[in-house]
Amino acid sequence: MLALVNEFLAPVALIWNHKLLTIGGIKLSLGNLVMALTMLLFATRLSRAAARAIDRRLIQPFVDDRSSQHTYQTFVFYGCLAGFVTLSLGIAGIPLTVFTVFGGALAIGVGFGSQNIVNNFISGIILLVEKPIKVGDIVELDNISGSVLAIGTRSTQVKNHEGKIFVVPNSFFLEKSVLNWSYEDPIVRNTITFGVAYGTDVRKVQTLCLEILAENPGIVQEPKPVVVFDDFADSSLTFQLHFWCNLDKISTLAEVRSSIRFELDDQFKSNGIEMAFPQRDMNLKVLKPLEVRVLS
Repeated sequence: MLALVNEFLAPVALIWNHKLLTIGGIKLSLGNLVMALTMLLFATRLSRAAARAIDRRLIQPFVDDRSSQHTYQTFVFYGCLAGFVTLSLGIAGIPLTVFTVFGGALAIGVGFGSQNIVNNFISGIILLVEKPIKVGDIVELDNISGSVLAIGTRSTQVKNHEGKIFVVPNSFFLEKSVLNWSYEDPIVRNTITFGVAYGTDVRKVQTLCLEILAENPGIVQEPKPVVVFDDFADSSLTFQLHFWCNLDKISTLAEVRSSIRFELDDQFKSNGIEMAFPQRDMNLKVLKPLEVRVLS
């Protein structure tokens, strides 16, 4: 029986120990490569599991900020990944010195074919360290406006109010202008402009607007909302409403503005206040009186 087992294992061992290539004096066999690839596969999974466990037991209990938790977990994942990769290569019998042979070729490949990938990777690390944007921030860039879902090492996910998720390269946030509504304080100011007809009681307009702003649940009352009589325009008396909203407690600023406009329209109609619209007076100058005829 033992002879049969040895007879079966002999060709398997021959294939397993078959030398595929020699690099820097190190002979790499098929078994070495299979073991290295297997360990690398498990290294990724083990790194994720270790990062989650460390985040749950060591990071979350001591760090309250969700963005900082995400940053620490990301660095823990890559630290564990580097450790497991090094360990797996050591177990497989592949020394790290063999990778120096590929250093020149890798540098050329990065220089010509991987500039964007490396750029976004480095930008991702800068975003995680300097934190110009954080998970949960409300950002506005180009035609995209929404909250930051996740910041990865290559790209950042932004979810808008329609539920669409945009994957934005990390370098975009460092190379272009980005409006971060939540950078230091979630309380931001907003403005609504409207006009009423000439002859309107402006004090009454001010009183109604302050009542509307005080009763709206999406508006914070400190700082206090302000009603500004902005200008005597061509066809209207122009007002501006300045108010502050807490982005953490509302869905979108557009919904708050819409609810205020609805209430303005209802209150103005109930109190006989006319919203302004463009008007033009036309004066006709003639050299003699106009002849008017009534045709029956």
